[in-house]
Amino acid sequence: MIKNKLVLNVLALFVLSFAFSALVQAQDYQIVSTSSSTVANNITRTVTIVQVGANPLNRFVMTRVRKDVPDQALKGTVLLLPPLASGFQNYEVGDDGDYDRSFAGFLARRDYDIWGYSQRVQGLAAGSCESNAVDCSVMAGWGIQAILDDVAFIRQQIEAAHPGEKPVVGGLSLGSIVSLATINANPNDYKGAILLDGTLYDTDPAVRNINSNFCSLFNNLLANGVYYDGQGLAGAKLISQLAQIDPNGPSPIPGFPPGFTNHQAFVASMAAPPLSPITPRPGFYQLAGSVAEDRLFFANESLVHVNVTGFVSYVANKTLLDLNCGLAGERAFNNNLHNFTGSVLIFAAGNGFGSGMLDTASLMTSAKVTLNFRGEYGHVDYVFSNEHLQEVEHPVLKWLSKL
Repeated sequence: MIKNKLVLNVLALFVLSFAFSALVQAQDYQIVSTSSSTVANNITRTVTIVQVGANPLNRFVMTRVRKDVPDQALKGTVLLLPPLASGFQNYEVGDDGDYDRSFAGFLARRDYDIWGYSQRVQGLAAGSCESNAVDCSVMAGWGIQAILDDVAFIRQQIEAAHPGEKPVVGGLSLGSIVSLATINANPNDYKGAILLDGTLYDTDPAVRNINSNFCSLFNNLLANGVYYDGQGLAGAKLISQLAQIDPNGPSPIPGFPPGFTNHQAFVASMAAPPLSPITPRPGFYQLAGSVAEDRLFFANESLVHVNVTGFVSYVANKTLLDLNCGLAGERAFNNNLHNFTGSVLIFAAGNGFGSGMLDTASLMTSAKVTLNFRGEYGHVDYVFSNEHLQEVEHPVLKWLSKL
């Protein structure tokens, strides 16, 4: 009897300890502010700032876009996760500035409740880390796990709004990568995933070797106190701005051949970038195009420029570490995909993550996978294509309607 009581007491202590730990974790996340505005006829956009712990930089933006209709009229919930260079605003860029023609607006207009996440780098002003205006050392922990923790908080808010409903999670590039990590961590919490050319898994030995070197690079940078990159995205913004302001003028950007115009520099940066941690495969480019012809083949260039304008100012090196180490063969964020039993819609670009998307699909042995593959496309051609409505939005809508 004494032994049984001891066991019960230990179990009770364990349960109380676990409950307290969960409560503490929940209390680490605090809603700071919420504001709403009308972004299109009968469409409301609600922006919520969420603080994580005490450090003022540890905060992120949660956005909700929905039609002003009763909850019972909504067809489902979609949680969109951002690409590396941007936030939820990536999904709010519409043709000719029309919100209804953005990805988020398109789905909200058709009675889907759209939730979005913007990383903790959102709103961090350019130069603030370098000038020591703020202490950016906290970025040492801003890797994929931190994003997953933030996404788990948003998932709780979705549950509170729609009890018992399983949302769909998805995104472009890093958004696709983190969507994979999300269903890997919690395969029973989501009924589907939309993967727009982004993965942490690739069986190609050349890709693994390249990313092993990048993995070592970022491990060394973090060990030496280099926690962020504040130059790369600023450079992309400048190249985009010059291409619009003075397309035929000579490019002042170092690294381009003499005589390159600003527009040629823009096309080259998109269609012929060097191998790097953010272009991590041989033949990887953002958008298909030709420097010699000075044009992009498939993309709506004005749509690209508007998107680049919305780029964030910093990339956390811990996020790049997790990305490159995953492509080098680490399995921490994709070792449980075989247990996901929902539906998966994949958009794979031949000159983006390419065959890595097919390798990833092979891991999801219990899921119903629908694959779209365009061998001629660059990494983000799907979403910026002149035909994106027919190639992305309508296929997504059709897929969602069958869940």
